This record gives sequence, C-alpha cells and structure tokens, in this order.
Amino acid sequence: METLLQDIRYAIRVLLKKPGFTFVAVLTLALGIGANAAIFTAVDAALLRPFPYKNPAALVHVWQTSPRSQFSEHEAAYPDYLDWRAQSSAFEELAGYNLNAAIYSGQGQPEFIRTTQVTSSFFPLLGVEAYLGRTFRDGEDQPGAPRAIMLSYSFWQQRFGGDPKVIGQSIILNDSSQEIIGVLPPGFHFAKAGTPDVWQALQLQPYQVARRNLFWLNVIGRLKPNATIEQAQQELTTIVSNIEQQYSNSHSGEGIRVAALRDELVGPVKPLLLVLLGAVGFVLLIACANVANLLLARAAARRKEIAIRMAMGASRWRLIQQLLTESLLLSLAGGALGLLVTQWIIDLLLAGIPASVMLNMPYLATLQINLRVLGFTFAIATLTGVLFGLAPALHSSKPDLSEALKEGRTSGGAIRGRLRGLLVVSEIALAMMLLVGAGLMMKSFYRLLNVDPGFRTNNLLTLQAVLPGNKYDDANRALAFHQQMLANLERLPGAEGAATTDILPLSGGGNTASFSIEGQPAPLPDAKMEANVRTVSPNYFKVMGLPLIAGRSFNEHEEANGPITLVINRTLAERLFPQQSAVGQHVIFGFDPQRHPREIVGVVGDENVTALDARITPIIYFNYAQDSGVFISVVMRTSSDPANLIGAVRSEIRALEPDVTVFAEMPMTRLIANSPSTFLRRYPALLIGAFAAVAVLLAMLGIYGVLSYTVTQRTHEIGIRMALGAARRDVLQLIVGQSLRFALAGIALGLAGAFALTRLLASLLYGVSATDPLTFAATALGLAGMALAASFVPAHRATKVDPMIALRYE
Repeated sequence: METLLQDIRYAIRVLLKKPGFTFVAVLTLALGIGANAAIFTAVDAALLRPFPYKNPAALVHVWQTSPRSQFSEHEAAYPDYLDWRAQSSAFEELAGYNLNAAIYSGQGQPEFIRTTQVTSSFFPLLGVEAYLGRTFRDGEDQPGAPRAIMLSYSFWQQRFGGDPKVIGQSIILNDSSQEIIGVLPPGFHFAKAGTPDVWQALQLQPYQVARRNLFWLNVIGRLKPNATIEQAQQELTTIVSNIEQQYSNSHSGEGIRVAALRDELVGPVKPLLLVLLGAVGFVLLIACANVANLLLARAAARRKEIAIRMAMGASRWRLIQQLLTESLLLSLAGGALGLLVTQWIIDLLLAGIPASVMLNMPYLATLQINLRVLGFTFAIATLTGVLFGLAPALHSSKPDLSEALKEGRTSGGAIRGRLRGLLVVSEIALAMMLLVGAGLMMKSFYRLLNVDPGFRTNNLLTLQAVLPGNKYDDANRALAFHQQMLANLERLPGAEGAATTDILPLSGGGNTASFSIEGQPAPLPDAKMEANVRTVSPNYFKVMGLPLIAGRSFNEHEEANGPITLVINRTLAERLFPQQSAVGQHVIFGFDPQRHPREIVGVVGDENVTALDARITPIIYFNYAQDSGVFISVVMRTSSDPANLIGAVRSEIRALEPDVTVFAEMPMTRLIANSPSTFLRRYPALLIGAFAAVAVLLAMLGIYGVLSYTVTQRTHEIGIRMALGAARRDVLQLIVGQSLRFALAGIALGLAGAFALTRLLASLLYGVSATDPLTFAATALGLAGMALAASFVPAHRATKVDPMIALRYE
C-alpha cells in the first residue's frame, strides 16, 4: 500500500509538471468516457433497469394476428380475451387496456388529456399499488358500474397540488362525472399506454362485450412461475384455433403471438441504443489511441529519467506499475470530468426527442446518473487507463540504457514511430467505420424525407379540436358547427382551403376494419380483406391534393340517415376490382351487425396514412356528413407559412364555440418530422453523425501529432536530404506520402470492418443497402482527403527546415 501511495504522489507531481499535456489527455478521455456513460444511461433505463412492476420478467404482451392480411397484427376482441382468461393454464392472470383520450373540464379552458382504460385486473397483474387511495376493484370495469378513475402522480401534482384529500372527489371527463379512487406511484409508467394523465376503469359498452368481430383490446399477461412464453404461445394457439372453428366468419385465419413485455415496451429503441453504444465505444477507442500517442511522445522526453531509474536498480515491473499509475490517474480524472460531460450529453439527448415520441418512451424521460452509471463510468475509466497506458508503459520500460543515457536521439525512436503509426492507422480504421455508418444513416434519412406521401405537405396547417359533448351530442348540431367552421376558416386571409379528417395522416394513429363485397363469396383466409378507415369532409381530397380517379367525391348534402357512401383509394380499387370499375360496388363491414351494404361512389389517389417508411395501405373514406363526431382534425391549405395562421385559426374556432378544445397546431412538415417512424430514422442518423465527426477530428489530430513528431525526429535527415539537393517538393512528398500510407492502411481496414458491421444497421435503414458501394466509396475518398489536409501543416513545416541548422542537430 505504501508503494502504491508513493506511485500516486509521484504520478500527481509528474502530471502537474506538464499541465498542457495533462489537460489535453484528460479532456480527450472525458469526451470519450462521458459519451459512453451517457448512452449507457439510456441503455440502462431501457434495457437493464427493472421496470416498476412485480417480477417484470414474467410479464408478456399478447397480440392477435392475421398472417395473411396486410395488417398482420392487431388487438383482441373482448369475448376472445374472456375465453383466453378462462381457458388458459399458463397464466396467473390476464388483463386488458385501451388507449383513449378525454376532455378534462377543470378550472379555466377545457383541455385535451390522454387516458387509458384498463380492466380491474390490470394493476394487480403488474403488482402496482396505489400511492394514495386504491386501485380498481372487480366489477368496476363492467357495463353500468360507477365510473372510477386513478390519477397519474404528475397529473395529481400539477392539477391538484398534491392534495391528499383528492380521493373521493369527482372530475368531469367528456362531460361525465368520474370519481377519483387513487393516485399512482411517482415511478410508475407503462410505455404502451403513452404516459396517460388519467387511468379509467374500462367503461365497457354492451356491444363490446358481445361482438367477436370488434378487435380493440390490448392484452397483457403474467406467466405462472414454471410456465414459458413458448408454452403460453402453444396453449393460446390451441384456444384461438377452437374459437376459429366456432366463429369462422370473424376469425378465419387468425393466430396469436406472445412476446416478452419488455421487448414490446422498448420496441425499436433497443437496436437504436445498441448501435449508439457501439458507436460511442469506437469514439472511446480512438480517444485511447490518441492519448497513447501522447504518452509515447512524452516517453521520448522521459527516456533518460527512466534509464537512470533502471540503472539505479528499479525493476521493469516497478516502472510499468509507476507508468500505469500515471495512466490510471489520467483516466480517472477523465472519468470524473466525463460525468459532467455525461449530464450535458443526456440533456442534449432528451432535448432531441419530440414530446409526442417521448410519450411512448417514458423510461427515458427521467434519465439520470445513478449508482449503476457511476459504477460503469469507474469501470470504463479504469479499463481505459490500462488500455491506453499499457503499450507505452511496456515500451518505455525497456530502454537501451547506453543510448538513453547519451544526449540526442536513440534507436528506440524508430520503434516508437512504428507503434504510433499503428495507433494512427487504428484510429483511421475506427473513424472510417463510424463514417460509413453515419453516411448510410444520413442517406437513409434523405431517402425517407423524399418519399412522396401522396399529398402535398407544403403550406399545410394541421390541428385537432374537440367539441364539448354535452352541447354536441346531437349529430345535426355537430355537423352544423363543422360546416360553419370550415366556411369561416376558408375566409381567413391566406387560406386556400380547409377540410377535416378524424385522424391526421402520418400521425401514428389509425383504425382498420374488415369487410366483404356484396355479391362476392366470403374471402378465404388467403384473401382476407381489411382496410384503414377515415372519416373526412367532402373537400378533404381537394385540400390534400389527392386526385379523383373515378366516380365522384362526397358532397355535403348527403343525408346522415340516407344510404351511406364511401370513397376508396387506388390501392384498394386495384386490389379488389382489377378488371372492373369500383364505382357502384357495395361494401359490407364486419363491425356492422345489420350488414348494411354501403356504396362506393369514388376512387381517389393514394395517400400514405401510416408512416413514410410503410407500404401504402388500402383506405376506405367515410363522409363526415354521415359520420359526424366531436373529435375533429383540421387540415388547412395556406398561401404562405402555415404557422402564421395558427393564432387566427384558433381564435376563429373558439369564437364559434368558446368551449371547444384546440390543440396540437403545427405545420404538416413538423408533424411528419415528429412522427415516430421519422424520428427513428433521423435521431440515430444525427447522433452517429455527431460521433463520427468527433472520431474523425480525433483521428486527424492523431495524424497531425504523429507527423509533427516525425518531422521533429527527422529534422537532421531532412537537412541532409536538402543539402544533397532534395527540393522542397520532395520533402513535401515524403511527409504527405507517410500520411497517405497511414490513411490508406486505415481506410482499407475500416472498409473491411464496415462491410461486416454495417449489416447490424440494416433494421435502421430505409431504401439503402447496408453495403451501399457509393457510400463506402465517398466516405473513403472524403477521409483520405481529410488525412491529406491534416498532414499539410507538418509537411509545410518540414519544407521550411534550414539545412545548415539541421546539420548541427547532433
């Protein structure tokens, strides 16, 4: 222990004698360690830290599947859920939940809030107890039961000031009084529910209990201690097969998928985080190589000191121990400073996630440095110290004593030069791999942004509005408001047209419905028919720029009680009626117990309603005049920047109805940019691009440092060459040639590594191959150019060597 303390005291004195060297090394390591700790914080929150449930490893999510349908996975029908619960032996319990929204009529203007409806078994299944009050009781989720709700902890704090007397009070949701029975714990979240403000007992309607063809309930389960996911999958498959035999009309071709709940909650974030962790790992390796190069350069100045210590009896192991102590002190100082960098990067990471996306990733919302992160930082700092310090320590602890005790250069300089060159080559190779990954991600994102969604996105304002249900429970009154609102909006200066839809395209939401065609036989499982359904105003297609291909559009004079008309998109028309006209055909929906035929009156062009990176889906449009409601999404075509009209549009709507709730006003371009699918392409592209930029900068600094050292070491040789007639161009070629050799070797190794590793990015790419030759070639040329640029200053300095002075070097 005394020896260790001596080594530490000596190392501190040595490092303080060279504050410039120490500062550069510590800062370089802080960037690498801090970036790794920041990404690890996110990995810990999403993949390692237990979710706030009892025994979360036993929790699963159950999806009903239609393998032969374009919509291959969907929720369950409530009667199916009851059958699964009654007949399954692999589960301790099953529970259901349904995402929803409501208008909260509190103090001031009514506001839109997110809610989730759950069965009474939901919170007991998760093992979650109320922070205040109680959770739902059996029977509170059945038709006719009193309406009971629980508040999220944040909603309780924000709206009720943390008042413990809130239990037993009632609030108004959608014009209905609902009793507060409990408050959830502060750490509770359920990502699939989108962090709701209020949790409601499932308010079942009789038709939901009875109908087998209405798939709307999300189902989770807790496995029994000895049960496995595979056993649960097999058991539920048998149960679903029996249901299919009994209800073939609604369950033909249905299957089941049981998945670990963590996989479902984390979803596509998992590969993104692992790729980012690998990227920052590369940055740290490059930082280590840079610091190792600094130590090798510094070792040249300390060779005489080390030789004297060995001559006085110090063993090689004792010298290695001392040098590694200095390296560890550097890395631990870098780790300590890296914690500040970690918090800064965490703040940047969170700031880059749109609020709409964060709703589905609540486990990332409160990223913070905890004991696990501190342990990771200490471990990586220690490993880093050994990693970058070992090679210089091994080399420096074996000097040629007779040469080292002389003044001037030593033969060890050539060995150091080769080792430093090897480190630079490795830096370039790692930077090359990161650059290729960043290039592929950027190209993928560019391809995504250039996808044609089928409608004109420029100068298009979007917003959502909800009418007070107590005033607009009559369909005719809601329709009258709707028509007057559109007329008023279209008269605003700068407005070119306004329309409505129940769900905005590319917003991440959507409903589907199964159907058949009147006069045609029921489809086989191989040809199951299902489509997205949208309710739009008659001028929606004109405002969005969707061309009318056949038939006619809706009109405002179609009566709500008259024959219901439909418009379909081109994809559905070509799929169902390849050899005949779709206009005049009649559709029968599975959700309609009366099986009323509904006439197709028109076909319009395709629009992408799900995600830019998804296939165009079949769409059936309903006329708002025949399907009115209180939830409205407005799309408004403008002659200039749509953001300029937000205030006027909001005022116009509220002037017509003071109690209307207006929210989420934004241009369509912003809505698309903030959509989950776009975010999952943009975010990693920007982060990996930033890490690649840091990696390239460090690699270029490595080239610069090695060449500068080379010029210093070879000053005498350069002087001789110039004295013997070498031109400045020859000296320039000598130094630049060395840089080019480093670059080409590193690029070759990097290309090989990138070819193997970029395949891991395949799930994050869109429209680009993981081995895209153009990206590989452009990256290689760009990195070679940067390497040449990094060599310019040392090479230029070499051409300025005065032969007369250089010949007196030794």
